[in-house]
Amino acid sequence: MTAEEMDLEEMTAFLRDANTGVLSLTNGSETYAVPESFAYDDGTIYFQFANRDGSHKMSFVGTTDVATVTVFAENPARSVIARGPIERVPEHETLEATSALAENASIPTLNVVPDVSVDELSFELYRVDLEFVTGRRFPESRSQTVTELPDICIGHLEDALRDDDPAEKDYHIRQAMQACSPLPDD
Repeated sequence: MTAEEMDLEEMTAFLRDANTGVLSLTNGSETYAVPESFAYDDGTIYFQFANRDGSHKMSFVGTTDVATVTVFAENPARSVIARGPIERVPEHETLEATSALAENASIPTLNVVPDVSVDELSFELYRVDLEFVTGRRFPESRSQTVTELPDICIGHLEDALRDDDPAEKDYHIRQAMQACSPLPDD
């Protein structure tokens, strides 16, 4: 299976529909990657960080010039990697950021810092203005699922799983392969 490049329209739609990804930060010698909910709007990814004093994440935010956000999905397989400077959302853009977050972020309803009360957390808005975006997708798999296999194939595969003798396992797997015709080309 070969990856295919996503065009800008596909990447934009994917980022807009996704609401979680992995934010990667650095302090110059170490990296720190953390899953985060986000919102995408017109070339910018917005985050609402919940943190406490001495936050590991916030110490990395303060030392990161260029952050990387990785967003991926499995069915169908695709991913987008986006990079840009990370900064606190300016006061005059708070409404724009909160509107984007309300529209498509998935903000956890549970306290993400379980050993700290919510009263001890501060909430801050940050953004990554995207300077580089790349995306890849894999074509839909044409492999058959087990439920699509003929009964004789399923029977041999089940026998192979039950059998302890390696020679018998091998026999049943070969029988299943022989009984299951190759997939037709589209």
